[in-house]
Amino acid sequence: MLANGTESHSTIVLKNCHRCGQEFRSDYKDRICSICRMPKERDGKPTSQHLSFREKQIVDLICQARQNKEIAYQLHLSEGTIKEYLNRIFRKISVKNRTELAIWALTRRVSVADTSLRLTSAEAQ
Repeated sequence: MLANGTESHSTIVLKNCHRCGQEFRSDYKDRICSICRMPKERDGKPTSQHLSFREKQIVDLICQARQNKEIAYQLHLSEGTIKEYLNRIFRKISVKNRTELAIWALTRRVSVADTSLRLTSAEAQ
């Protein structure tokens, strides 16, 4: 009991982390230690900045300020699939959000139109 007559419900216990297995002190609700909760640092460069045709389509629509729901409808995909594509694109080009993605795309002029022009000229040869 506390000095003011109320009971304290925050009990600190020793637990094992569900991710790494290390013991840590926590109240009843924590399951993961503070080390595992911290975001992992990325190794300098991204894996590849090459975007697939579908990823470029999504980037084009992001540059047009479309919402995930609109992109999903236009490309005949689910909203969840669009989110997965966006997360993959964010990791590939090391951006954190849609605004950074749009700026990246506009400064590099990444577009589906560029890809289709290359395909058309290659087919003509």
